[in-house]
Amino acid sequence: MRKFVDDVTIQNAFMQALEIIESVGVRFESEVVRELFKKQGARVEGDKVFIPRHLIEAALESTPKLDYSVPAKKRVVAATPFSNAPFILDDDTGAIRRCNIEDAIKMYQINETSSLYDCANPGCADPEGNDAPDQFIAQMAMVLKYSDKYPSIGLRATGSNSQNGDVYGSARRAFRLVREFYDVWDEPVMTQGICPNPPLAYDRECLDNLCAAIDEQQAISIFPCSLGFMTAPESIMGTVIHDFAMALAGLAFIQLKSPGHPTSLCEFSTISNIQTLQPNYGSTEGVFIQVIFYELCKFLSLPCAICGSYGDGTAVDYQAGMEALLTTMLPFSLTEVNEVWCYPGIMAGFSCGSFHKAILDEEMMRNTNRMLQGVEMKIDPKLPGLLADGQDAGSFLGIGSMDTYRRDNYLTKIFNKWGISQVDYAEKTNLAYKVHQVLESRIATYQLPERSTAQKRLLQQYLPSKCQY
Repeated sequence: MRKFVDDVTIQNAFMQALEIIESVGVRFESEVVRELFKKQGARVEGDKVFIPRHLIEAALESTPKLDYSVPAKKRVVAATPFSNAPFILDDDTGAIRRCNIEDAIKMYQINETSSLYDCANPGCADPEGNDAPDQFIAQMAMVLKYSDKYPSIGLRATGSNSQNGDVYGSARRAFRLVREFYDVWDEPVMTQGICPNPPLAYDRECLDNLCAAIDEQQAISIFPCSLGFMTAPESIMGTVIHDFAMALAGLAFIQLKSPGHPTSLCEFSTISNIQTLQPNYGSTEGVFIQVIFYELCKFLSLPCAICGSYGDGTAVDYQAGMEALLTTMLPFSLTEVNEVWCYPGIMAGFSCGSFHKAILDEEMMRNTNRMLQGVEMKIDPKLPGLLADGQDAGSFLGIGSMDTYRRDNYLTKIFNKWGISQVDYAEKTNLAYKVHQVLESRIATYQLPERSTAQKRLLQQYLPSKCQY
């Protein structure tokens, strides 16, 4: 089995994370959370909790496990476009602006009209034009109106997007809205992503969202988002161990509060550019961090995902394509992973979304899946006869099977394969023109999901005015 990190190093890294949690401690900016740990024997000094090893071991025991030994087809799959980008790149002018309600609707239309996407998420974070009393719940209501896909929410309630700054109340009402919409009360109906606050901390806002998800029994994904040499140590291994310690501390709290609660982990950390103090996501090093974190989770059978299609640039160009493909394909070369999850359209390290890049990232994913699919190795017993016929005819065009050709060859509808003859087919080979056509076609074919009268009435009271029925 291919591994990026040897077993001894993985074991040592895990032990180092345990030592950090126990001796350095993790900040929890909530007295209620600290009190829960204290009652279980943890030492508390100010807002810092020193979690004893036995509490981590108990949390690992009660967390539902993932059987990594089950064989599965290798593939890349799209989560949602943009992740949670607050800005949008105007692909025609190159200008970057705040996202708005129209962008958010367009994002759902793109999401819903492709089989590549498995989830729905407010990819245009906190858009302008959201005039609902509670802007966080409004964004959740938009997910339910415009998409039929499983809500996997990376956006969280904040002091600025929650009504009256009530983060916990807003988050819990939003989760309750999803339950009421689907009329499902006895199992999770969504996944809430929770990002701790490096170095080694969970602030009050983060914990309010986390507690709301626990209290509503929704699935949780903890995803550290640290920057090496800024909010995490400067070395790659140091960053991973720091992040894993943070994730384990959060896992301990979740399992103390709700034993057996479905929880997964994911890594969104990367190195930083010390010249600009900006994150570098479209990098080999960023993939290394994800893969090491993934192998630590696999060592403990904790559910974990690796993500791809990252980009640091602010233009849809050679760099954007190279970074997207690099971060999508490299994990398969480094470790035994079955799936890599992508967020098409990401630019500027999660800050910005591009609709043109989203379409091109989707095509990159289709080509990547073709690479992972491999070749049908079965030898056709009729091959000698086929060759004889082709020899006589001087060509296989009228002899071979088009079905076999399509099975073994992926025919791209976007990337330019016209070679030197493209000068005679300017419109057919113009990439921006073809992408624009695809976008217009997808938007034209989008159909608003059917909703019952009761569901429409439920959403109506929470939606922004531009989105109301």
